Amino acid sequence: MLQKHWILVANASHARLFERSSVNEPLVELADWLNPESRMQARETERAPLGHSSFGRTGLAPRSDLKQHHRSEFAQTLAAYFREAVLNQGLNALVLVVSHPFMGELLLHLDAPVQKTIVAKHALDLTSLNVTALDKRLRTECHV
Repeated sequence: MLQKHWILVANASHARLFERSSVNEPLVELADWLNPESRMQARETERAPLGHSSFGRTGLAPRSDLKQHHRSEFAQTLAAYFREAVLNQGLNALVLVVSHPFMGELLLHLDAPVQKTIVAKHALDLTSLNVTALDKRLRTECHV
């Protein structure tokens, strides 16, 4: 790894961005995002309870749709950040270490210029690890 690699470690509720120029260099944290809505119970994020309409049909959208909406918004936020990084910061090597359920959502929102910078994808959720443990796992399992 000769160029600087950005390494995104994420799931639907938390994302951390690191940088390093070689496997022997330490991780440098560049950004941290939280999406607490994805961890909340649906009833905690709803503005009005679901129920029956005057026509006897059940209420608006299923509760799972609201969680999906929050995941999608979070993926869009990350995608916009990386789009900007490609345009203005010269991002050219991105490694995704993203939980399996969220990987697909994120990839849907990454545009072609960002997708071209992806050098590796790993469907792992390492967001709960401290930097030392994360560094070790990235070196041994992901080779970054």
